[in-house]
Amino acid sequence: MTVQTAMTAARPSYKELHPQLRAELQQAGAVATLLDLEGEELLRRMPVEGQEAFERWCKVWEPQQHGGFCGPASAVAALHFLGLDSARAWTQQRIYEEVICPKQLFTRGLSRGQCKTRIPESVKNDGLSFANGVIMLKILSDRFQVFEHSSFDEVQIAQQLRKDLEDAFEKGEEMCILVNYIRLGGGHWSPLAGWSNGHVLILDTNQQRLPPHWVSLETLVESLCRYNRATERPRGYVVLRCAETERHQKRQRSPKVDGG
Repeated sequence: MTVQTAMTAARPSYKELHPQLRAELQQAGAVATLLDLEGEELLRRMPVEGQEAFERWCKVWEPQQHGGFCGPASAVAALHFLGLDSARAWTQQRIYEEVICPKQLFTRGLSRGQCKTRIPESVKNDGLSFANGVIMLKILSDRFQVFEHSSFDEVQIAQQLRKDLEDAFEKGEEMCILVNYIRLGGGHWSPLAGWSNGHVLILDTNQQRLPPHWVSLETLVESLCRYNRATERPRGYVVLRCAETERHQKRQRSPKVDGG
C-alpha cells in the first residue's frame, strides 16, 4: 500500500476529521495533515529535490503489519527508498523472525521460546528502542551507512537535524531519515518525507492511528530528546546513506546519455 492509497482512504480534511482523531493529531503536535490546505501548501513550497524525495517515499512507504512493527516497517521502506538490492529480500515479518528475535532487540526482550510463534502476544506491548533499532539497521545491509543522533540536548539535535533535512530535501542527497520519537504517550518509529518552512512531514507507520502529518521542527526535536524510562536514555534519529561502493555500482547501472 502506498501513501497515496492510505490518504485516499483517509479523511479528506483536518477540520472534518473525527473529533478523537483530531484530538490525537493535536496531542501529537500536528499542524496539518497532508491533505489539508496548509499541508498541501507546505508540500508545494518544497524545492524540486524535496518533491522528488517525497514522491519516492510515497512509492516505498508501507504500514506496520502488527503492533511493535513500526521499526521493521520503517526499515523496509528505507531499503526500498535507497534502491538497495537487499530490499527485495527483507519483509517486516522476516526482520522480526531473523533479526529482532535472535538478537532479542525488543525493549523488554523476547525469549527464543516466544519467538517460535509467528506473532507473540507480547509484541503488542514490546517495542524497539533507539539503540536496538540502530543494531537492526546495521544487520540488514552492509551497503549503507548508519549515522545515529541521540541526545538530551535539544539545541544540538535541532542543529544537526536541520542540516540533515536540508541535505535530504533541499540538496537532494541520497539519504533517508528515520525517527524514534515519543508520540501519543509511547515510543514510535517513522520515516520523514518532507521539510518545508520549518516543518517536517512524518509518514506515520501506524495508518490506523495517525495519517501523514506535518509537525514543527521544535515539536519533533522535543519528542526525540524525551527521556525513555525503559532505557534511561533519550530517543533519537538515524540517517541512512548508501555506502560509497553501492553509490558507485548504482551509477554504473544507470543508463548513460551521450552528449550532442
